[in-house]
Amino acid sequence: MIIWGSGSGGADLGTAQTQHCATCERKRPFNIFLQYKYAHLYYLRWVTKKTYHLACEVCRRGSEMPAGPVEANLGKNPIPFMTRFGWAFLVGFIVFAVLFAKLHK
Repeated sequence: MIIWGSGSGGADLGTAQTQHCATCERKRPFNIFLQYKYAHLYYLRWVTKKTYHLACEVCRRGSEMPAGPVEANLGKNPIPFMTRFGWAFLVGFIVFAVLFAKLHK
């Protein structure tokens, strides 16, 4: 049986600035939020889509941001390691199996 699926996650990356929120009609802190989607085969995951948003801390309304400048200012990637690179374990296992098979012919 093959277990295949998808999921999503997100992270609040902190306050970026304070500005007027059109929805709240007040001056509010705006945070940078990360939303991502991933696919998985058993527990081996890989990210299929990620978006950054600048949004009001209270109502969460705002706009999408380009990934380049946001990622340049991040210290470390907020997406968990196994979600980003879980696919590498599957590739490594396949390479190991092929090499093992060739050595034991």
